[in-house]
Amino acid sequence: MSLLEVEDLRTYFFTPEGVVEAVDGVSFAVDAGESLGLVGESGAGKSVAVKSLMGLIRNPGRIVDGSVRFDGRELTDLSEAELRREVRGNDISIVFQDAMSALNPVFTVGSQIQEVIVENTDRGPKEARERAIELLDDVGIPDPEERVEEYPHQYSGGMQQRAMIAMALACDPRLIIADEPTTALDVTIQAGILELFDEIQETHDTSIVYVTHDLGVVREVCDRVAVMYLGRIVESAPYEELYRNPKHPYTQSLLSSVITPDERPDAIDPIEGTMPSAMDPPRGCRFRTRCPVAVEECAHVQPGRREVAPGHTAACLLYEDDAHEEPTLHRTTRAPER
Repeated sequence: MSLLEVEDLRTYFFTPEGVVEAVDGVSFAVDAGESLGLVGESGAGKSVAVKSLMGLIRNPGRIVDGSVRFDGRELTDLSEAELRREVRGNDISIVFQDAMSALNPVFTVGSQIQEVIVENTDRGPKEARERAIELLDDVGIPDPEERVEEYPHQYSGGMQQRAMIAMALACDPRLIIADEPTTALDVTIQAGILELFDEIQETHDTSIVYVTHDLGVVREVCDRVAVMYLGRIVESAPYEELYRNPKHPYTQSLLSSVITPDERPDAIDPIEGTMPSAMDPPRGCRFRTRCPVAVEECAHVQPGRREVAPGHTAACLLYEDDAHEEPTLHRTTRAPER
């Protein structure tokens, strides 16, 4: 049994303009100590999916169907009080993408970490402060005894993100959700943050779900990858298998649109068009309006995920039982060494 099992999750937003099908039938699993990358363009539904796991969806959104089991326990059956007391912070923590917005500017960084500890453990204020200093040191904040008394604006962007990671680690969770953890950080700082996550996983045997549009992040830290498009997962595979043998046309297009050090910029093949609205998604295959190999049947049939190789699934009519051709638009791609 996997540590986290998500099955047919559907999260919709009911607005005056119509129903937004932000997450529409998403299924995936994460084993203990495993890292999963949830990849896709902005608007794919990645952040809504992971916030749904923790019950963080607010009106007008709600989970309308599906199951979220953590260590065999159904989370969708829990009340807000139970989620806050028993799950968030203790079992599952989240690192939000904009640390400056997530941190409260009127309280010191240390007091915000201490609050998490006091609320979720039996430690008192003094012990919580000592633990906050220890956590800041663990995530690489220099002079943690002094920095613990500083405010978020006194931290650099990279240090703010490290403080958020310290907060996520405060109660030794078994799963960390990292929602675009390197957004708005320069390349050098990004590398440090990813290295920190790698160290955390190795040291604490923590499972991690990375939400990202950056395939470079996936290359660095993920064991498995799930590719998401307009509320649905269209392909899932181990990291090396996905890069070596992408099957879904969307995955192939994503890889073809990424520049690599050994290629010229004019060799990039960007995806044409824009992602449709989740309020009025295309019928059949949702990627068909941008797909270079779409056929008429794609407008009438919603493809299910089929196993195309051991541990590798893709949702495309090309892999239905009666299909015998595969798309050939992608370049041969070798998974880069870590």
